[in-house]
Amino acid sequence: MAALVAGIALISLYREGTADRLRRAEAAVARGCDAILERTRFTTAGTARLDWTAPETAQALTAASLLALRDLPGVEGGLWRNGTGPLAYAYPTYEGAEAKTDVPAAELPRIREVAEAAAERGMPIDRRYDARSQALLLHACPLPEPGLAGWTMTRVVLVGGPAFVRAAVALGALSTVLLGSAAWLGWLLLGWSRRLRRIEAALTGTQAAELPRLEPTGQRDLDRIVHAMNTAASRVAEARAAATAAAARATEAERLAGLGRIAAGVAHEVRNPIAAMRLKAENALATGDPDRMARALRVVLDRVARLDALTRDLLGAARGGMPLTPALVEPDALVAGRVAFYQEPAAAAGVALTALGAALGPARVDAARLERAIDNLILNALQATPRGGRVVVSAIRRGGALVLAVTDTGAGVPEALRTWLFEPFASGRADGIGLGLALVREAAEAHGGTVQALHRPDGTTIEITLPEEPPAVWPIS
Repeated sequence: MAALVAGIALISLYREGTADRLRRAEAAVARGCDAILERTRFTTAGTARLDWTAPETAQALTAASLLALRDLPGVEGGLWRNGTGPLAYAYPTYEGAEAKTDVPAAELPRIREVAEAAAERGMPIDRRYDARSQALLLHACPLPEPGLAGWTMTRVVLVGGPAFVRAAVALGALSTVLLGSAAWLGWLLLGWSRRLRRIEAALTGTQAAELPRLEPTGQRDLDRIVHAMNTAASRVAEARAAATAAAARATEAERLAGLGRIAAGVAHEVRNPIAAMRLKAENALATGDPDRMARALRVVLDRVARLDALTRDLLGAARGGMPLTPALVEPDALVAGRVAFYQEPAAAAGVALTALGAALGPARVDAARLERAIDNLILNALQATPRGGRVVVSAIRRGGALVLAVTDTGAGVPEALRTWLFEPFASGRADGIGLGLALVREAAEAHGGTVQALHRPDGTTIEITLPEEPPAVWPIS
């Protein structure tokens, strides 16, 4: 079977080679004829009346044909005039001892037929004449001069010559070698097949997550593969165990790191109110002034309320939200109250903190929840704004909705943090807990509203937009 396939392949290759030679020869004679026409037009250009039968004309046309065909091996040709016969002939690549100067007499009738047909019809003519061992290709192309045509001719060797005999001998030798090789390979593959089936059975009988230990087969080449697979199985098991241990360590480290960040942020948030309470209490006790002690007590109570709010915020973040307690509130008064409360830390930071608002009319909201949201926005703005900067807290109506906005002239939000700005534990400060803006978003969404950050070249504006109509069902505690 292999010998038959090889024989068919050899014959197909031989035939494909012959067909390819025929195509190349057809292209060559067509190209040669076009070149003869070009050279002839160039040679006769500028001649008003040309004597085609004059000796000097024949010499010039022959020279033109030689130039046209010099780069086309095996192609011969010239010019033909109806009623006169050949005007010029050239075979510049002829391999004989002397240059060939006459049209082949044996092919003259065929040349006359093709050339005269092309001159009369005014179109190129192709002819192919097959013999036992070769094919004769003729091509003729008309000139603008009536009755005048160029022609080219070449020969191509076909199947059946000495080359075909050599291919048949080679095919016989190849068949003998292939038959012997096929018998030897069949015996060899039979043994391999039995051993491979044993390896396949061992592999298919194991779990997908592990590789089995294979037994030697007794065949040297296969045993090298078996040894490599056993070694790989051992390494995979070791790597899997190491990866499991590393993943456990990484998970534990990430958990501890997260707890550490949360603990550090909570400690920072708790420490500031405690420090403020202590400072106020110590100053009041040192002076003994009852009015100052009363003011200090109010500050202490406010800071305790802030700590209580922080605790509730942390619990709300853990529980996924806290219920609202809605009431009618004046938005401008709410904004003015939070701005007045933070005047002292704003002055200490060298930042101008102002409120913008008008008589907008009451809005039904959870005042405590919104105050904590505005507190978070003001604190973030004060921390982001350098000395000499400005923070503005405003309350306006826009399209019927209530918009509470905090605008600063700080450095802006880092590009990498903008996508996650309102997500829990996303913070641009090393000591930040990252809950402030997440709780702002939660408060806005609990009211049926939204929150967005507007990034400017000279700072950031964060807007809380609350709908004109409150939610149909309030999650009242």
